[in-house]
Amino acid sequence: MTWTNRFRLLAGLVGVLVLVAVLTVVYNQRQTRAQSQTATISTDAYDVGAGYGGTVTKQYVRENDSVAVGDRLFTMQSPAMQADVANKVKVKDTEAYDVNAKKGTITYLATVAGQVDQLGAKLGTTLTGGQSFARITVTGSQYVDAQFLLTPRDYERVQPGAAVSVLLPDNSKVEGTVSTVKVATEQGLAATKIRVDSPALATPQLSTLARSGTPVVATVQLRDDGPLAGTSDALFGFLRQIGLQ
Repeated sequence: MTWTNRFRLLAGLVGVLVLVAVLTVVYNQRQTRAQSQTATISTDAYDVGAGYGGTVTKQYVRENDSVAVGDRLFTMQSPAMQADVANKVKVKDTEAYDVNAKKGTITYLATVAGQVDQLGAKLGTTLTGGQSFARITVTGSQYVDAQFLLTPRDYERVQPGAAVSVLLPDNSKVEGTVSTVKVATEQGLAATKIRVDSPALATPQLSTLARSGTPVVATVQLRDDGPLAGTSDALFGFLRQIGLQ
């Protein structure tokens, strides 16, 4: 065998080893990711309600209206409050409502900035204390509510703070992190519910795509317990830095 052939053989062996190593690292990396079965954009919401009920005499907002902290929502004539006042019970103003003891009315206020997405307290309606009179979706509170079906081993590898890639309907991606993890057993598998927080969802550029109820795909990074954990992390970290991943 000539030296040229030997070099070709050596180069071929090196190429095969490199290919096997790359494929092994890629496989190992894929084993550290899990894709959601279902995922949607959700928002935090605040329910408006208190101990006093009554009849709505004034309505200041409608559903889908935007409100700021302190904005009036509706005024309610409350016989229950009037009875308390008559019995010398002191009913004081709070950040959630203003009291007019002489008129026997309560004016409910927005305690968060957001959008009125449910309004049961409409002009002329009568409501009882303890129920929700309205609901306000909090501005800038978008997050991803994602469900995964994992093996018990993979569930153990889901950690708060883990990186999550969120694929939006237009095929663009935003990055987020795992905030909370909840699990229930389903046929021997871990039905896992994950909240993903991502500041990017609240940006004006995504106001249309990041509406509550929008379906997305979430891919969570699992803790890498494999023998090539450090190698694969280093390689893919390098690829991300140079813009190849």
